Amino acid sequence: MPRHLIDTPRETQDTRLGRFLQILRSNAPHHSTRKLVTRLRARNDQRLAAYARIARGRQA
Repeated sequence: MPRHLIDTPRETQDTRLGRFLQILRSNAPHHSTRKLVTRLRARNDQRLAAYARIARGRQA
C-alpha cells in the first residue's frame, strides 16, 4: 500500500530551510563583530566630546 502524500520523512522537508539558513548565516557578520562595531562607535563619540572639551580649554 503506498504512503499518503503528507506521510513523508521530516528530514526531506527541512533540507531546503536548513540550506537557506546556512547561506544566510554565512553571509551575515558574526554577532561578536557587530558588538565590537557598536562599541567602537560609542568610543568615537566619547573621544569627540573629549577633544572638543580640551579644545575649549577645559580639562575635566
